[in-house]
Amino acid sequence: MTYSFDLPYEGDEYKFSDNDRDCVLISDNKLYEHATLRVNYTTYDMRREQDTITPRTHRDIMVLAHEDEQTHPYWYARVVRIFHVDVEYRDPITHVCMSPTRMNFLFVRWFQRDNSPAGWAAKRLQRLEFFDQDNLTDAFGFLDPDCVIRCAHLIPAFAYSTTDEFLGTSFVREWDKDTKDTDHDWRYYYVNCFVDRDMFMRFRGGAVGHKAMRDWDEFLQREGHGVGGNGQAHDNEDDHDGPYEEVASEEDEVDELDDGSDDGKDEERPGDESEEEDDDVRVVADEGEVLDYDIFEAEGYDMP
Repeated sequence: MTYSFDLPYEGDEYKFSDNDRDCVLISDNKLYEHATLRVNYTTYDMRREQDTITPRTHRDIMVLAHEDEQTHPYWYARVVRIFHVDVEYRDPITHVCMSPTRMNFLFVRWFQRDNSPAGWAAKRLQRLEFFDQDNLTDAFGFLDPDCVIRCAHLIPAFAYSTTDEFLGTSFVREWDKDTKDTDHDWRYYYVNCFVDRDMFMRFRGGAVGHKAMRDWDEFLQREGHGVGGNGQAHDNEDDHDGPYEEVASEEDEVDELDDGSDDGKDEERPGDESEEEDDDVRVVADEGEVLDYDIFEAEGYDMP
């Protein structure tokens, strides 16, 4: 419907009446499925590249986020099927049908970002998870291929294993080679922003070839200098999941030794030896080996 009425994609679904739906006809009631989708994009250095998306292998994609608050520039989805239909629009007044128009669309399963600290300031990759089966309206949807920026490289979080809480047995896992299981999903995925230079610049900001990211450049570059999107510096201790292990530096160890002397006298520290002791140290030759030092000394040279 949004394609027929030429409405921009803003993340939310539009509401249409039954009369609006009656004006859209699918030619011959046929739905065509495709194996691949090729997405052209411009890299950070103004070069042309292309990604090939398939539901079997390269199936994870990224699109521009449409949120009221700037928290992250992208949304992520997994392509389940690739379709196209021939659509006819019938005028509601004259009832005249226009010529069929091809409409491409994707059936996708959406990811959502969890609440764990992530980004340049937190020094952690963005972590994703699927919507659970209680939010099926948010978990699945149809997407215009023109909204796809490029493929995304998602890494399963192997430490968290798999789960069946998100969705029961479903055909959407028919070609899932990550889990090799039609009943389970990986609990989390990490967004690999270092897969190539173009992807890195999409998360770093400031690339001349990424025109759609102009509004996010300031956010990304500020985050890259240790400040989050809200303008406040991150507290690394609060963001850390586990306890920190304190490692004392050499200067700290010296200060501790100085503070621990009750009599005020300088204590002999390991490795603090006099120059005379250093001069007495000589290299000992192995069995059957003659050192240059010994040869010169035997010839009458004064060796230090």
